Amino acid sequence: MRIAGRLALQTPSGIGAAPCDGSRLKSDILSFHGCDILVSNISEFGFEAKLSLPLKKGALVRLRLPGAGAMLATVASCQKGLLKAEFVNPVSAARLGKTLGMSRLAPQPAFA
Repeated sequence: MRIAGRLALQTPSGIGAAPCDGSRLKSDILSFHGCDILVSNISEFGFEAKLSLPLKKGALVRLRLPGAGAMLATVASCQKGLLKAEFVNPVSAARLGKTLGMSRLAPQPAFA
């Protein structure tokens, strides 16, 4: 499963040591709208995504997914381009089900 979303860093001091290559990613992740991100795994408790910018453990991030809205999470680890984060508050399966491609998690109405 791959879901496109936006990731914004809520704590500016949460960026780890990154090369000064003038990358736009650093400025995008610090902006209100954040940077593009591809979520590879998600549950009610957290998510995994590819991210080339290293973030510090414990940094607060905001993940925005189409249909599900914005969710706050803390960075559990960010190594070798893989970001793992835990949601501050668990996200219900119904809310995740509103995201395109996640309808299997949403409760389906019964038809008589």
